Amino acid sequence: MTPDPFPTIAKLAAECEAVWDAYGIAVTATRHAETVLIQALRDEAGTDRILDADSALVLCGSFARYEMVPGSDCDWTLLINGVVSNRHADVARQICRAIKRADQEKKGICAPGSSGTFGNMSFSHELVHRIGGGADSNANLTRRILMLLESRPVSVSRADSSREIWDSVVRSILERYFEEDVHFSPTAARKVPRFLLNDLTRYWRTIGVDYAAKHLEQDGHKWAIRNAKLRFSRKLLYAAGLAFCFACHLDPPESRRTAQPDLFSHLGLDVPEPASAAPFIASAVAFAGTPPLEFLAAFVDAFVSDAEKRKTVSRRLFGTYNDWLALLGDDERRKRLESLSHDQAATDDVFQEVRRMGSEFSKGLQLLFFNRDSDLDPIAKLSLEYVAF
Repeated sequence: MTPDPFPTIAKLAAECEAVWDAYGIAVTATRHAETVLIQALRDEAGTDRILDADSALVLCGSFARYEMVPGSDCDWTLLINGVVSNRHADVARQICRAIKRADQEKKGICAPGSSGTFGNMSFSHELVHRIGGGADSNANLTRRILMLLESRPVSVSRADSSREIWDSVVRSILERYFEEDVHFSPTAARKVPRFLLNDLTRYWRTIGVDYAAKHLEQDGHKWAIRNAKLRFSRKLLYAAGLAFCFACHLDPPESRRTAQPDLFSHLGLDVPEPASAAPFIASAVAFAGTPPLEFLAAFVDAFVSDAEKRKTVSRRLFGTYNDWLALLGDDERRKRLESLSHDQAATDDVFQEVRRMGSEFSKGLQLLFFNRDSDLDPIAKLSLEYVAF
């Protein structure tokens, strides 16, 4: 069994003398869904040797974030890092059939939505080499950024190479962001990776534009649940990415030469020459393999030292997110959100509760990243310089 994915959240909960039990429930549901998925794939193929040596089964969305609740989609992609082969499409169809059958038989996993972002193939060439420019479509931007923010490989058998493929592709993407960033230097005074930060910001803004477009295209269908996710999980992703970029400056990996614990100390990195971007890339790969909630909690734990501020930020962020997961896990309230129209939202108790929690979550992010109580707050100073103007 994999270790607890949220140890720092548990630490902050203890500091707040709070019980945030929705995280444990979500982790249990996620692990169960993963077991069901692997067995469904083996049953469909009649073997556990499903993936080729150049392919990885990568989980996305709440599945990757360890935030699954009953009714969560089983978002996935077949990541290809090799030459074109017709077998790739065959494997992707096999995965689709296995998940659809498990969904129909009510085994605890749901087929992904119809947007086309998940439930199909992704190719490393597009993810790595089409960053920016006219060839970088919204779909490609989404797949690339989500590969960094909310993805994790799953092995169907001990013989497959999902972990290695995922690691190789993620590392290649990050090498482009760090090694081709004309503003980034491991020896410079400022170490925020602008190239990466700008693309994370572009993705966050794209989500907002696409939200409005989907509302029109789908005639308001499932409007409320999409709005709620924008307030929580989508906003969380950007916050975690922003936290990583700031951590590169606040505690650069190559500066770890003291006994003081820091955000990256658990990685056990072999730090090369100070002029190399390699330790930053290694830290970024580890970040990509960490659930965004846990990384954001680790950022708070590492860089917010004032006890009262830590408690306030933790309650607003992780206590509120716990309440959001609990609401989402309530079948009746989730279905209410899925069926609610825009006109009904103003008087609906469930949606108004979502709005209240979303406002509290945003206040936590504002206090963490834009603390105006102190002009000397290093996180707020970085936000003003790199996020505002």
